[in-house]
Amino acid sequence: MMKKILIFAIFCLLLSGVASAYEIRIDAPQTLKLGEIIVVNGTTNLPAGITFDIMLTRSEYTSETKATKHVTVQGDKNFTVEFPTAGYTRGTYKVEILPAGEFRYLGNSITMRVVTLVDRSDEVKITSLPRQYLNGVLHLTGTANNVRNDGIEVQADNPDGSRLFGPSFVPTNLDGQFSKDFIIEKTGIYQIKLSDQKGYIGTYNISVLEQDISTVPVVTSPPVSQTPDTTLPTQSALMFSTRDQPAYFSIVTKHGPLRVYTSTGTDWVIEYTDLSGQRVKTNTKGAGFPEEVTIQGNGETQYFLVYPNKYSDKANVTMFAENVNSITGSLVPPPGFVAATTVPPASTTKAAFPAVIVIISIVLVALLWQRR
Repeated sequence: MMKKILIFAIFCLLLSGVASAYEIRIDAPQTLKLGEIIVVNGTTNLPAGITFDIMLTRSEYTSETKATKHVTVQGDKNFTVEFPTAGYTRGTYKVEILPAGEFRYLGNSITMRVVTLVDRSDEVKITSLPRQYLNGVLHLTGTANNVRNDGIEVQADNPDGSRLFGPSFVPTNLDGQFSKDFIIEKTGIYQIKLSDQKGYIGTYNISVLEQDISTVPVVTSPPVSQTPDTTLPTQSALMFSTRDQPAYFSIVTKHGPLRVYTSTGTDWVIEYTDLSGQRVKTNTKGAGFPEEVTIQGNGETQYFLVYPNKYSDKANVTMFAENVNSITGSLVPPPGFVAATTVPPASTTKAAFPAVIVIISIVLVALLWQRR
């Protein structure tokens, strides 16, 4: 009799245990870009109305609780919890279901997920201005030390979140430098997302502001300024330039005066061929002022060559052009356009050649005279 009572008691305990054992399963991304939201989706067979907690902790050398969210089971038994990661640091994080009172979770339950927040933004240095004024072009320049002589993937988003460019790969040079110009029409904060073959690198913001015309002084003659004149419609192109690898710009002109000028920060030299076919070289400003040229446009394509005055300098140069249809940059010289700096200086070889002939003639005449 005692044996039957013991068996019945064990059966009741087992039945009670099964009744309080439930299943709960969660899912979360394994990797995520730093700053994005960790979305945790789950399902359970816990009774509707039961509340439990999901905790997010940083799981590195020590455990640090970042956030805890309450979940109340609804009738459909599904739930979603979001953990924003703005202000977090990159690394490994853990999402975990905490015990809910007397409820136990069966072996098929998944109550923990590991999420890695990825951020390699320190691998890239953005050298373009973080705040730029609206002039039709957004300039992006930077250096990726781990992506030399290769390509870096660029995606640019408008202030409203719509896609402006990419994602597309932009080439880098031997020093890891890259540049890209975007045609824009609005002010606001533009997001630049960079990636490489290893994956996501980081997100960078560039603010575009309206020109503050209230700060422009009213004068009778234009003052010398380090800031290019933007009162006329201006187009621009950006290129990397050295003495050994100068930048070439092709400008489709309009009829009338054409003004071109460089960015500042480097002592630039401009060379071009005027309408008469004469080569002109301009280097009258220092690094703190834009080098500029004004010529007469005739509706045809004009070619310009830009390179640093110092052999030790190498940098990105932005070429601005007013009263033009278009401007494009290239590292390859246009057909028939040879830099004046690459043309050898005037040689005396041709002048020396007739002199040699005269000397030889005199020697021959002398020999013949002696034979006579």
